[in-house]
Amino acid sequence: MATQSLKAVPVTTYKPKQFDRNKYVVEGLQYPSDLMGLTSDPQTGYSQSNYGSNCVVFYINVNEESRMIKNKTTDTVDIGDNERVAKQLAGKNYTQEQTVLAQAAVGGGLGTLLGSSGSGGLKGALLAGAGAAAVATNTESSTFSRPQKRLKTAIALHVPNQLSVRYGAGWSEEETFAMQALIDGGKEAGRALEEAGKALASGKGKESVNSIIGGVKNLSPIVAAATLKGPNGGAMSAMTGLAPNPMKEQVFKGVDFRTFTMEYQFAPRSLEESNNVNNIIQTFKYHMHPEYKDANNFLFLYPSEFDIEYHHNGQENLNIHRHTSCVLTELNINYTPNGNFSTFIGGRPTQINVSMTFKELTVLTKELIAQGL
Repeated sequence: MATQSLKAVPVTTYKPKQFDRNKYVVEGLQYPSDLMGLTSDPQTGYSQSNYGSNCVVFYINVNEESRMIKNKTTDTVDIGDNERVAKQLAGKNYTQEQTVLAQAAVGGGLGTLLGSSGSGGLKGALLAGAGAAAVATNTESSTFSRPQKRLKTAIALHVPNQLSVRYGAGWSEEETFAMQALIDGGKEAGRALEEAGKALASGKGKESVNSIIGGVKNLSPIVAAATLKGPNGGAMSAMTGLAPNPMKEQVFKGVDFRTFTMEYQFAPRSLEESNNVNNIIQTFKYHMHPEYKDANNFLFLYPSEFDIEYHHNGQENLNIHRHTSCVLTELNINYTPNGNFSTFIGGRPTQINVSMTFKELTVLTKELIAQGL
């Protein structure tokens, strides 16, 4: 009789998304230029993508205060609740009032630490509150949620030849000697005192002394180890040939933000593809950088964020990992990948290699991993 296999990971309830051609446009920002095209088999009537039905789509999310949005130089679409996994802090929608009060409280504590009198806390609170209020007045939204709009134009590329993702969790060695010495030493001392108390109560003074001596003997290894960890402990360790056990344990510190790199070799076959490649590179380059909030140039608006999806036959491919919302942290462009600068007529490079490094904005947990991230 076959045994039923047990599920080690909860079954995901996440539903794959379709690429909506009515909602998003990739013309002019796809490579190869016919990546999203379909070829129909006249015998079966089945339509298949020209490139194995696989592609990666980059959706671009721009701050609502961006001049692109304000001046309506580009079309946007609303971002659905299920279309991205954004950074948790930005998703809490803290009000401006909450943030000002919290900043004032933090400033008050800092002022108390730095001030020589009780007035230090008040000064710190007033200063921090004023600073937070100044930030609030420079934010048009009523909440600190970093509201964004998604561009109607998306970027569609073939899946990179090298596609991998790294998961990392932070652990570190920590000594637990002091805690264990206190606990075990306390147990031995308590036991010796308890036995001595019983002996004294029964009029057996000698036994009580022996109980204390026995307790000290039991403590002696702990005391010796503590001595070897104290001043001149190294010299004593060398003379005695004894070394203290640091009682090290692995302590969980947190989860790494996932970082991944995508590398592309663009070799345009036509003027259309050459234009597409230039547009794609310019779009990534533009949206990885910040912009000034206003003409004073004192404040930056954050760079755009990217939501990246892998698609197969127009539907999100859940057979490989999904991504949380990302920022583009590094963009390397090589115009001479073959060791020499070669161009078409008009000066357009015949091949451009591009390497893009993205960093995700959300720390992964079991809940997110169960959804395919």
